[in-house]
Amino acid sequence: MVQLESQAIPQADVIWDVVRVPEAVRAGATHPAAVAAYIGSKVARQGTYYAQAARILGLVAADQTGEGMQLTPYGRAFLSYDWQGQRRALRHLMMRTEPMRSVLQALIDEDGQSLDELATLIQRMAPLAHSTARRRASTVATWLCNLGLARWNENVLVYSGPPLAVQLS
Repeated sequence: MVQLESQAIPQADVIWDVVRVPEAVRAGATHPAAVAAYIGSKVARQGTYYAQAARILGLVAADQTGEGMQLTPYGRAFLSYDWQGQRRALRHLMMRTEPMRSVLQALIDEDGQSLDELATLIQRMAPLAHSTARRRASTVATWLCNLGLARWNENVLVYSGPPLAVQLS
């Protein structure tokens, strides 16, 4: 099982606002509070969540000072894509980036997972209380659903992406 720090489990609910972080950085918003203002309708604390989510996805990284953010090469390329290209790129990132990769694998291996089962999976990956893991599992599930990789079938999240020739692991 992959072991992650708690901050490596995303808590920014809106994936399409996460992808605005590289835009914000390109526009000069290199600190979380400035990112929140750039995205709009976010408080400074949420700017931290969205910036961290963009870091998890590899779109931004710490700058040379370690206090701000800069675009990664992937983040610069991502900004050049149209909406469909960004959606394809995000789907690819979900399949290769933890914890989303492990969640997708569990959905495939187990023919779906409840939110509590996903929370337990995330708890095994990172030191989180169950209530926190449940909120983070909900975030990951929302991302996967918004990108067409999963859907809720009653109270079970099931994989609904493209057929995969090989397992994700």
